[in-house]
Amino acid sequence: MRRETSVPFETRGHRGLISVRVIPNDDPWASGHQLVVPDLNAEAYRGFPICTAALRYHGQGVQAIMGWIQVVTNGGSARVDLVPNLSNVDPFSSYGYLPTFFDAPAYPDDPDGTWRADTFLVVVPDVIRSRVVEPIAAFSWGYELYSGRPELLDVGALPAKGWAGHRELLEAGHPAWTFV
Repeated sequence: MRRETSVPFETRGHRGLISVRVIPNDDPWASGHQLVVPDLNAEAYRGFPICTAALRYHGQGVQAIMGWIQVVTNGGSARVDLVPNLSNVDPFSSYGYLPTFFDAPAYPDDPDGTWRADTFLVVVPDVIRSRVVEPIAAFSWGYELYSGRPELLDVGALPAKGWAGHRELLEAGHPAWTFV
């Protein structure tokens, strides 16, 4: 099973590399799950994935402002994965200077099935003046749930330019944005 991958990219005239690592959560208390699940049953959350994607990039300053957009498919339906307490107008799970992507999904009470994420590194070509988003690299990851127990899926690069078939979903959920 592949739990790490590197995804090269180029944007704004500079090269970069995404280092993706997905590991099973062996200690839900240490990973902070009690902050989002106050009555945490650590054993029920053990084994779910923790995904981190870090960037190395040769551009500097404003050139290194990028974002992450994630689309999750679970139970046959897809949704743009947003931070619940932030604006749902914007499609980003994070946006800023060399942003690190992090996610630790854990749904032990879901029915058996596949939870899969397509995660896109994106840029707004003019950084802050428009609402145009361009994908520059992508990867997929996730888990399969069997009787409340997760099995991690392989991590792999995706072709970024096709938005992996999610463009209609992104446009419908975020009509103020243009997805190149």
